[in-house]
Amino acid sequence: MVTLLIISALTFLLGWSSVFTVKKVEYIGIKDRLQISAVEKKVGNLVGVKLARIEPRQLTNTIETLSWIAHGDVSRNWFSSSVTISVTPRLPIGAVGGRYIDSTGAIFDPLGPPADVPQLNAPTPAIGLSAAKLFATLPQDFRKDIASMSARNSDDFTMTFGGQFQGLTLRFGNADEIDLKIKVFKALVALEENKKVSMIDVSAPHAPIVK
Repeated sequence: MVTLLIISALTFLLGWSSVFTVKKVEYIGIKDRLQISAVEKKVGNLVGVKLARIEPRQLTNTIETLSWIAHGDVSRNWFSSSVTISVTPRLPIGAVGGRYIDSTGAIFDPLGPPADVPQLNAPTPAIGLSAAKLFATLPQDFRKDIASMSARNSDDFTMTFGGQFQGLTLRFGNADEIDLKIKVFKALVALEENKKVSMIDVSAPHAPIVK
């Protein structure tokens, strides 16, 4: 009988009493008001909800449906009557068709402050996706100086540089032999006689062209 009363009391406290209700929602990983509002819209207003009715895994899955979120995590604290929502936003490395791409090749919708990233231009969404995938596979030390990237088709990519290679155009060709093409490019730009060139073509890396 005593055990039944204890269970009943706990059930009431956890499920119905205002003692264990959410009094505060904390966000970790995001500070931008637009991003926080987007997450709040997904999970709803949690303040005042019984902690026992919060399902962290379900809320985490809901949050991760937002394309700009790479990872999410929801936890509840019974002692502070709070819910913590941790968010890892995707970090854009390029823009394609009004959307962003991250280093994993995921395409996502922008939210928050505009990112200063290269523009990837292509005649069709499919070719744009090919350009985005190629861009995401490029080494960071090479990619960081690319100001824009264009594609005539899925086998013909061209890059325009800023930074230390300001104004230089690189015809990259297709997405094959990436490491070799970058190695040839770096070797060519390191030559003194190529300091003032405006175009390098490594689409055939064994027979590069410099203009």
